[in-house]
Amino acid sequence: MIAKQLRAVTSRVIMTKPLLIAFDFDHTIANKNSDHVAHQMLPGGVPADVKELYHSGGGWTEFMRRCFQLLHAAKISKDDLESTVNAIPPVPGYEDLLNNLHSNNCEVIIISDSNSVFIDNWLVHKKLRHTITNISTNPAFFDDEGMLHVKEYQDQDFCDLSERNLCKGYVLETYIKERADEGVEFQRIAYAGDGKNDFCPMLKLSKNDLAFPRKDYTIMEYLNNPGKPSLKAEILPWTDGYDIWREITSRINF
Repeated sequence: MIAKQLRAVTSRVIMTKPLLIAFDFDHTIANKNSDHVAHQMLPGGVPADVKELYHSGGGWTEFMRRCFQLLHAAKISKDDLESTVNAIPPVPGYEDLLNNLHSNNCEVIIISDSNSVFIDNWLVHKKLRHTITNISTNPAFFDDEGMLHVKEYQDQDFCDLSERNLCKGYVLETYIKERADEGVEFQRIAYAGDGKNDFCPMLKLSKNDLAFPRKDYTIMEYLNNPGKPSLKAEILPWTDGYDIWREITSRINF
């Protein structure tokens, strides 16, 4: 009986963290697009018929899947591909930002349309993997012959703002619910990104939350478009990681 009561009490205990912040990866944490860096390794560039895969509705993941096949056929090794992606520099200030967030009990996640191999290897290479609690992205792996395989994170048709293979708003909402079920809640939620597919998760934020769009990138066009829905969250454009940390520390007392 006592054990039952203890379990019931424990299940109601909530751990409150000051902040959950979700980041895009390409052009947000890493200062280039990892997929672009990869397919630019193709001798002679991407063939026209492969480019057409994306423009004809095949989707970005299918386009990259074909690019990885061509890279393998061109004898671009696993090591060459990994080292090229790992050489992408972080956005200025992001190494300090991620370490500061981690040190102050903030939960940091990544929601990205890149792939798990690129993101995980890059973070390990930059000695930042320990700062990230969860990565939601297209799953990928190298086979025994060194060819990279990637598949879609999901197949969704409910969000017109997002790519078919990944609705970041859905991922963010699902993650928050899962953490609540585990007894973890957050005083504030934040999202940082640069592209059009970062608009949906920013729309999910409440008036108490923080939206960090990167200045001079596509996301700003969406936020400034009167034909698009307005965000409830406070909008805080940024140039580097120092901007984001300064805005966070002016609103949250650690």
